[in-house]
Amino acid sequence: MSSSESSDKDRLNETMPQSTLVGAVLDVDYLMKGDESLIRLTVKGSDGIAYEIFDPSFKPYFYFIPNNPDMPTEVMKGISAEDSNSKATSIEKERRRLFGKEVDVYKISVKNTLSVPKLSSAMSRYGRCYEYDIPFAKRYVIDKQITPLVNHNVSFRKEDGINRLIGVEAIPNVKDADYNVLCFDIEVYNPLARPRVNIDPVIMISYSYVSGGKTGTGVITYKKIDLPFVEVVDDEVALIRRFQSIVNELDIDIVSGYNSANFDIMYLLERSKRLKIDFNISRFEGDTKIEKHGLVDRVKIAGRVHVDMYVVTRFVAVVGASEYILKMNDYTLKNVYEAISKGKKLSVEKAKIYELWDGGRETLETLARYNLDDSNALMTVYNALSPIATELSKITGDLLSDVAVTTAGQLVEFVLMRYAHHYGELIPNRPEEGEMKARSANPIEGAYVKTPDPGIYERLAVFDFRGLYPSIIISHNIDPSTVCTDCKDYYEAPSGTRFDKSRTGITPMILKMFIEQRTEVKKQFKKNPDNLALGSKSQALKIVANSFYGYLGYARSRWYSRDCAAAVTAYGRQYIKDTMASAEALGFKVIYGDTDSVILILGDKGKDDALSFMKATNAKLPGMMELELEDFYTRGVFVGKKTAKSESGAKKKYALISESGRIKIRGFELVRRDWSRIARETQRKVLETILKEGSKEKAAEIVKEVVKRLNDGDVPLSELVISTQLRKGLDAYDATSPELLAAKKAVENGFKTRDEVEHGVIGYIITKHGSSISDRAMLEGMATDYDPGYYIDHQVLPATMRILKELDFNEEELKGWGKQKKL
Repeated sequence: MSSSESSDKDRLNETMPQSTLVGAVLDVDYLMKGDESLIRLTVKGSDGIAYEIFDPSFKPYFYFIPNNPDMPTEVMKGISAEDSNSKATSIEKERRRLFGKEVDVYKISVKNTLSVPKLSSAMSRYGRCYEYDIPFAKRYVIDKQITPLVNHNVSFRKEDGINRLIGVEAIPNVKDADYNVLCFDIEVYNPLARPRVNIDPVIMISYSYVSGGKTGTGVITYKKIDLPFVEVVDDEVALIRRFQSIVNELDIDIVSGYNSANFDIMYLLERSKRLKIDFNISRFEGDTKIEKHGLVDRVKIAGRVHVDMYVVTRFVAVVGASEYILKMNDYTLKNVYEAISKGKKLSVEKAKIYELWDGGRETLETLARYNLDDSNALMTVYNALSPIATELSKITGDLLSDVAVTTAGQLVEFVLMRYAHHYGELIPNRPEEGEMKARSANPIEGAYVKTPDPGIYERLAVFDFRGLYPSIIISHNIDPSTVCTDCKDYYEAPSGTRFDKSRTGITPMILKMFIEQRTEVKKQFKKNPDNLALGSKSQALKIVANSFYGYLGYARSRWYSRDCAAAVTAYGRQYIKDTMASAEALGFKVIYGDTDSVILILGDKGKDDALSFMKATNAKLPGMMELELEDFYTRGVFVGKKTAKSESGAKKKYALISESGRIKIRGFELVRRDWSRIARETQRKVLETILKEGSKEKAAEIVKEVVKRLNDGDVPLSELVISTQLRKGLDAYDATSPELLAAKKAVENGFKTRDEVEHGVIGYIITKHGSSISDRAMLEGMATDYDPGYYIDHQVLPATMRILKELDFNEEELKGWGKQKKL
């Protein structure tokens, strides 16, 4: 095309009519068109339509700082990778900052994403390259300051057969878009318990959806099942194709499964290859595929978002953002659903699915109901937990497709990248392997802990610092870019590191913004406690804010700073010690202190005295630091632990009861799966009796009664199951253990398959039969009796003697063999 023809075409495009829509950016990815990378946005319009909009003007790039500051631009343009095709298409000089210091950098733009690693590698011989490892879609979201899932005014025009972006502008206080969501689950024929993708077919696919404000469910299969929600097709090929058509017909925005990246989607992709058909549920041009994202797999669906609720659930549990699943041992869909809904989910034995398929009318109907129940249960879990992922996407600016497979550290990193670019800071490179090992080998000193004198105490006040580490970072301007040696006005940490006061670092700036936002959100949520979006936003802000300190000291961090991380904990130790010293000086007894909390015994002092102490403490604290009253407690029990030298208090091992009757338990075995239910329940009852009634005699009687029931054989086997996880294959262990031998016996006797027990959570019972404890272990379902001596000596008494020894009871007394030492 001649230059005149090109200019004529440009003028024609400029006169094309412009369209504007209100819509939310659902996803950003890119396509390869010829030898160029083309950014694509999926925008969900307020009209309910999903738009495919391209931004051809945005090109891949990285930054370059030459070793020779006088290196001519023409020389830079002449550098190419080995393939000679990867050359700079443009070079622009910019002034940016690197860890707070201004530097001249060159923005090296290229045609496509493949050229970025090639050319940056070639140019690294002549200087230092930055931001060459940022994925192109993330690069776009960062540079354009796109906020996913929030409504924008999006303007575009039709050019050369595509919707070409003109501009995107966020609209404040406009209702978010409504998304079409489909939850699904597949069932696979499995005569060997574990399906073989090259042989075993997909036999059913269920789905539950909300689309265009309407809801629905269904099961697709190819055997005749006379149920109203079942659709029968011809064969497996028709089954897979029908599922694809349903996703398209419902115009789904978000596809959700449970462990679907590792199983459902993976299986459908592999089966389709073997059936010589194309499995693709993409909305626009592009494949449905599975990609690596750190340590997990991610499903990419062009024009749609995949959310694996198993990954989201594990993340929510790890960061403690849901009380329903915080203490779970096994994150099966059934367990998570029942914890959230308080209902019961239909169950069948997974290994027997093939038998249900091969059976008659009744078993087929059971299988169909079970398959549908999976999708319905998943929709419940999605509705309960996905709002946290959605809010994380909004507040960090990261795409939901990435947030759904993220870690807390990755969230912090993206936020820092986003704001660093906005404020003219170069994004540091990831550390190389040697540097990471050196960082890991040089850990920092952690928090201060004052261990308690074991015993039972009354009239307690618990105080803690509101967001201790974030508030320390904000109040002392702690950031890698503010570390200084020659600054005149600075904060000096107890560790000796100085932080410049003359300019605010990005880390404290972002944290202050998040904390202020959360304070406002919490106020709104208090007025409207049923608002799931507000509750989720509060949790999301808390998750990110509380993760900044850990990211500063994380060995793989781009913004790693040992000086910063050490300064934060040093300040933390100083403030907790100073607070305890002030309390003691006022006549309070400090029974316990740990990281950010202090527990005081009021003694002869009143609540007003405690509140006056808090007010006086806050008057001396800098910046955003604040000591808060958690609650007043009528009674508390602190337990001890044996050491080589003496009896001392145990870290975070206590139970308290508030004046309102609320019980707070920290560190006891109630949440551990390697304790049987009878041990956990007995311990809980002992704690509650001591806290509520103040009766050590009643607490001891509870244990004596359980010991008697165990000796008399009156305890159901279900209360004696001990759960643990086999993290390796059965043949990979050098030493024997109860769970390993129990699993091996189950496989040898045909009770379980090897696939069912390896790398999974198993439950076993210690029986009467065998020469050792390991020999006596049998999987739940195989055991017919139990060894009372084991459960008394190794479960119930160890769990309760941690408490009752502080009351001067001994094991013989609790077994009924001796007398209490003293009352």
